[in-house]
Amino acid sequence: MRSSATIASIMRTRRALRMSADGLARLRERQWAALQPALQKTPALAAWAGRAPDAFPVVIPADMRRDYGAWNSLGLDHDRLCGAADAAETGSAEGAIEGLGVGWSTGTSGSRGLFIANAAERADYIGQSLARLLPLGAMLRPQRIALHLRANSNLYSDVGGRFFSFAHFPLSLPTSETRDKLAEFAPTILIAPPHHLLALADLWQRSDVERTGPRHIFFGSEPMSAAEIEWVNEAVGVRPRSIYQATEGFLGAACLEGALHLNEHSLAVELEPVDGTKGYRPVITDLRHYSQPVVRVRLDDYIEPTGETCRCGYAGRVVRPVAGRVGDIWRWGTLAVTPDAVANCVDSVVGVPAAWQAIGTARGVELRVDPKCPAGRASDAAGLLQDRLGIPVPVTLSPEPPAVSFPKRRRVMWHG
Repeated sequence: MRSSATIASIMRTRRALRMSADGLARLRERQWAALQPALQKTPALAAWAGRAPDAFPVVIPADMRRDYGAWNSLGLDHDRLCGAADAAETGSAEGAIEGLGVGWSTGTSGSRGLFIANAAERADYIGQSLARLLPLGAMLRPQRIALHLRANSNLYSDVGGRFFSFAHFPLSLPTSETRDKLAEFAPTILIAPPHHLLALADLWQRSDVERTGPRHIFFGSEPMSAAEIEWVNEAVGVRPRSIYQATEGFLGAACLEGALHLNEHSLAVELEPVDGTKGYRPVITDLRHYSQPVVRVRLDDYIEPTGETCRCGYAGRVVRPVAGRVGDIWRWGTLAVTPDAVANCVDSVVGVPAAWQAIGTARGVELRVDPKCPAGRASDAAGLLQDRLGIPVPVTLSPEPPAVSFPKRRRVMWHG
């Protein structure tokens, strides 16, 4: 794919970044009107096409997973789409659909989600991402982008050209091998899940980061605590910034000031309050996704708006980085303990990058800490959880090491 479409998306997005909140609202109204023909061709949504957004039902990703044939505007049935996604996993041409990017992504819950994107949408996705993540000057120079993913995808691989080159680094690759391949590729931009980034930074501390390290580092796919962000910054000299990405679309990104903005130049985002907390779960409508319309899809992410404006000038609402799943909030009666509160508490004692996992249940909390961590620190972390967070059930140290989950790390869980 020629890079002209990506560059056009960059310029379009940069114009939107200078709009006021009212200007963004008017832009979303125009985008909603332009989306209606695609909704008319999408079986699951056709009955509501032409109506106001709030007339559409709120759904969850599991509703879409039951029949992807009902959730696309291209007339493709469920089995064919699943076959194309399977083909993309192996790089096979058999089952692929010409001109269409189809693949699987693994949600935080572990359930696979299928995404569909045509050529124009893929170029627009890359253009929006670069415009949201990088200063204008960086986009005038060639960029080498290292993507750490579970599986490769033509969402990225066939978008590029003179200014953008992408390389896929499988998450299954040993960290030392990844480090060596990164040195060969010499990326200017690195995007990775936090657990992978922490492992790389641990190795980079003992190498020539000044010469071979990326200029920009971004994390996504799973939560990263404030202590982990600071540790990576000290280890490699680059502060990681957050990307809010889901199967359902590109939902937000941190600006150059470090503030995570929702992408309200291309999304309509409703925020549903989460009982017992000051946070919300988002209900997403992607206004620029025509092949697989996403309308009022309720996600399980727990986010907290800051209520602040940002010096960068973008009017998209500012939120704190995604803290975890709403389903992983610990609850005892009226007490709700959010995943970020747990992470900040444990990280402050056991330190970074020590691995740990905390599992809450109605009867108690089990804390699993890397055996390499001093026993005294693990014991102190268990005590601090109880004292600082007011947990009304026993907090016990487990002899079990933290479970290794692939491809996403889950440090805080609720098994109610």
